[in-house]
Amino acid sequence: MHFFKNLYLSKFNFIFFVILFILNTSYSSAQNQICDSHIIDNISKNIAKKYHQPIFHYNEDRNDAGIIFDFKWDISKKKTIIKRNKNNYPIVRFSLFEKEKIIPNTTAIKLINDKNLSKLSDSQIEELSKLSGEIKITLDDENETIYINSKRYKLNDFKLTNFEIQSINNIDTTKGILEISFLSNITNVRNDLFNLLDKENHEFDGYHAICPEFRSTLNWPVVEVGFDEFRYDADVREGLKNKEILVNSVFDLINDNNEIRTFRSEKGVASFRQSFDFKKFPFDKQKLIIRIKPNIGSWSNWNDDTGEGVGSVTMISPEPRSFFNLEKFIDPKINKLKAWKINDDGIQIVSKVLVDKNYYDIFEKKIVTKYENILDIEITIDRNFQHYLLKIMLPVFLILCVAWYVLWIPTEKYEARLNTSIIALLALIAYNFVFQDDLPKLEYLTALDWYVLLSYIFCCIPVFLSIGFSKFISTNQKKVMKINKFIKIWGGFLYLFLTLQIFYNY
Repeated sequence: MHFFKNLYLSKFNFIFFVILFILNTSYSSAQNQICDSHIIDNISKNIAKKYHQPIFHYNEDRNDAGIIFDFKWDISKKKTIIKRNKNNYPIVRFSLFEKEKIIPNTTAIKLINDKNLSKLSDSQIEELSKLSGEIKITLDDENETIYINSKRYKLNDFKLTNFEIQSINNIDTTKGILEISFLSNITNVRNDLFNLLDKENHEFDGYHAICPEFRSTLNWPVVEVGFDEFRYDADVREGLKNKEILVNSVFDLINDNNEIRTFRSEKGVASFRQSFDFKKFPFDKQKLIIRIKPNIGSWSNWNDDTGEGVGSVTMISPEPRSFFNLEKFIDPKINKLKAWKINDDGIQIVSKVLVDKNYYDIFEKKIVTKYENILDIEITIDRNFQHYLLKIMLPVFLILCVAWYVLWIPTEKYEARLNTSIIALLALIAYNFVFQDDLPKLEYLTALDWYVLLSYIFCCIPVFLSIGFSKFISTNQKKVMKINKFIKIWGGFLYLFLTLQIFYNY
């Protein structure tokens, strides 16, 4: 009996140790994988076999006129469409060639090879833009015709898959700083990495964190994409700029439906410099700009990895989810802005081209013109002027009414008139300091400044009249009363007229 019992235990121990051995082997194997991912490990090994150095990746090879059309968000259809002018001709987002004649975000194209673009759908226009050979292009501006010979170039179009403003923490108008809490995702298709995968790994979908070891193995163009931040604080931001290892991965590979994409996540608090225009203050509207820059230029002639001179275009384009999440933030119950409200224009994503005519190319060793395609998230906000209307402008007007009321005091009582006028003037001067902390030190006068200055002048008029009348009251009282009557009636109308002019013109 003991013999069979011992035999059973021996078999059990044997099986147990075999299982432990397998698990340990598997664990050790996983530990030896780069980034603890079989997908990344497989790619890394094949990279070492194929390449001797990192290759800068582009999504697409093209051979056409190098014209890319601008986009806009169609609210009703909930999708991005080609942006068109009033004549329904598509507007150019970027042109790789003929840059002097084709201006980004301005020039509209009327005809391509004599085909009227206003009558074509977006997909038909996109197909025409990919034609090769000699392309005849007629611009909407004065029907100017140009000919472009198609050339080979490389295209990298990063995707802003998501941009969500969680809150606007602060709009500092005196320092010109916007502080927001946000979540953003940027992707880039990497067909080159998918082609490096062994066939047995094609079906393994999911997220795979890109560790620093693997990050240094390849060129990652999406890493170059940056937010034009005033400062980067690692304590309140999660992103690629953080030097310490984060709990949550911010840079991953996504293997999904036979496609590999890099997935970059940026979230937390960010601060952006702003340029405000206060000329219409307190009835002003401001445009808050969150700028995303690829930090990679677009060149009409660039040496690729083969040493061949080709063009290169790098840009970033928004996907529908970005617009959806930004539209949600327009709701006052969500944005919870107090001193401001989001304008009817809402929040827009706008493409622009930055031109640097004094860019020093370290490879060419000369100054060249650099073109960089960027995205601006523009939030148009209106100031809630009721505060300034009720607490500044109305009291100033009432103080002026008190000062102006002395013109109804008999002219011979010039001491009472003078005392009342001076007290009103001093009160007006004191009120001038109430709103000064809301604005920086400006080189120009705002609408409210002009209004207060005008009020100063009209508040001084009764003071000057009282002093002047005190000299002539005994000799020419009849004329003094006539002048006083004329000024107290027409002076009020003139003040109201000039006030309306100030706020209308601004």
